[in-house]
Amino acid sequence: MIRTLRAPTLVLLACAQLMLLPGCATLNSVLGGSGAKKPITPHIEVVSTELSHHPNAKQLAAYYCTDYLGPLICRLFGRSDPSQMAFQFDLTLELTNKNPVPLPVVSALVAFKAFPQSDSNQNLGSVCMSFCEDPEHCAQDANACESNEPEIRDARSFATAAAGFLVSTALGERDFKDLRVKTVPANGALRMVIRLSIDPTQMLTLMRHLGRDIRDDLRSGQVPVFAIPFQIEGTAWFSVQSFGRFAAGFGPVSGEWKIGQKS
Repeated sequence: MIRTLRAPTLVLLACAQLMLLPGCATLNSVLGGSGAKKPITPHIEVVSTELSHHPNAKQLAAYYCTDYLGPLICRLFGRSDPSQMAFQFDLTLELTNKNPVPLPVVSALVAFKAFPQSDSNQNLGSVCMSFCEDPEHCAQDANACESNEPEIRDARSFATAAAGFLVSTALGERDFKDLRVKTVPANGALRMVIRLSIDPTQMLTLMRHLGRDIRDDLRSGQVPVFAIPFQIEGTAWFSVQSFGRFAAGFGPVSGEWKIGQKS
């Protein structure tokens, strides 16, 4: 079960940069100009974090059993196939805009931590994405997830995150349309889904060292239940003509994925 916490601990942010949209002249007339007030910061809620792709419990049992007990005992779990060890999850965000004009999302940063009870930064990953009107020609800006706002977590906050632990599949590797600018309608809401990949080698190592001891299950020929606790938080940046970028944070949220959960 996922619950929202008050104090930020971990950040998952997606970053975007965009060219001004056709409706920006209207937006500027409402929000811009001298004496105009800064727009109301949108509210961002984490709706769900769901594993969209992962090895099943028997595949994980085969992977770990060989290391723990040797190949002879482990034959009943089948052969371990490294190509089946990929992990992906979908982060669904709901963005609510109380302004009288639409607000485009221009950048976002996401940080994810598996087994957050550990103090090690090796189980922390972060990724920044830039969004564009033409997602197939969307250069990623190294500074897109930096901020001058003191209360907003940015990419520098996660400089010690394990390199490559968290990878966005929206960076042109899978589906270019995921990089298209998202616009939150005036006095409305938008749901957006960000699909992220977790480095399988680092995840499997964390599960071995920080997960529960599964050797008794393996010795008895039982397929264990694998639990992966996590925390996520992030920031999204919005663009408003005459005001530039302004940021809204989300999370942190805590939860746990279970693979092979017994009914």
